[in-house]
Amino acid sequence: MLTHHDEDGSIQIPSDFHVPHAHICLAIRNLIIDRISRDVEEESSTVRELSAEIMSKISIVEMPKRDCFKNVAGADAGSQILPLASRRYGIVNALVYSLPVGRRFFHPPECVVLPYTISNELNGGTINIRRESKLFETAYSFVEQNPETELLLIDGPLAFSNLWSTRGRRPDQQRLIDAVNELLRCCSKNDVAVVGIVKRPSARYLIYHLGLQDRTDMPDAYLLHQALRPGERTDFFSARAALRKATRPSPFMDAIGFPIYSFYSRFSREWSIPPIRIDVPSFCLGMIEDIADYCHWSSLWNGIPLPIARADEDVRISKRFMSEVYSEVIGYVGTRSGDVSYLAPYWGEGGWMGA
Repeated sequence: MLTHHDEDGSIQIPSDFHVPHAHICLAIRNLIIDRISRDVEEESSTVRELSAEIMSKISIVEMPKRDCFKNVAGADAGSQILPLASRRYGIVNALVYSLPVGRRFFHPPECVVLPYTISNELNGGTINIRRESKLFETAYSFVEQNPETELLLIDGPLAFSNLWSTRGRRPDQQRLIDAVNELLRCCSKNDVAVVGIVKRPSARYLIYHLGLQDRTDMPDAYLLHQALRPGERTDFFSARAALRKATRPSPFMDAIGFPIYSFYSRFSREWSIPPIRIDVPSFCLGMIEDIADYCHWSSLWNGIPLPIARADEDVRISKRFMSEVYSEVIGYVGTRSGDVSYLAPYWGEGGWMGA
């Protein structure tokens, strides 16, 4: 029997009562619960052992909460795709939010036309890499116009994984490399500390650094989530050297004009929020303590430093917003031509975004 519970008690429903997709949904539920719980049970002891070994091989530093900087900015970028039946239109934008004044700085957004003759994978990579290029170009312009900035937090990496060598076309990749190098040179010239904040790191740089890559396929952040206490960070290490130690090339990192170093920090007490990775260029190594303490002090929401959180709020492009704009496009084109069939969405049968 299926049982339905309401405020007055429970009501038994006959077993032949029709519930759409009941059997397949139950099978999916059981599969997910069984597989995940089994993996946790089988791997928990290994995770504890590896976490303890990592702790024994690296230095752990406590981070007090200190407001070490007066003029701080956070930079973030956003993107969204409007899929029509004719082609896809990608939008990328970036914004810098500066404290304590609360000023917003941005360049005009970009529209990227994505024809269906190009694969979805390449289109997605093009949007991602152009979004990151827009981020670093906007951050560079901000620092150039605001050299009094003491600390610039970038929402994203400075230690780029090899995946970036496969995203977009070669001109897109070179644009990102040029934008990163231009920002780093500008920050070095103006004594601006620049930091990459990786909120959901999946890299294994620390695993490579410690030579543990053959013993686990898990990312650094997951293992450190079991090891670091809130308010603790690791010592810094070179992600580029770690990749080379694991006999892997690092073409994208090699193209960056300054050596980049990384460390992991745990700012949140929430069990569901693993440590973040912080990337710094070599000219900021003497400021790591101040940078880490400030990020800890300002991470008031979900372990994310405040300047990054504020920039993220303003730059995000939601599907709901794009849906509203799409409705306006239909009205605009309809009043001018009288025929809106040219605006047919790709996901016509399930809502314009496939929802």
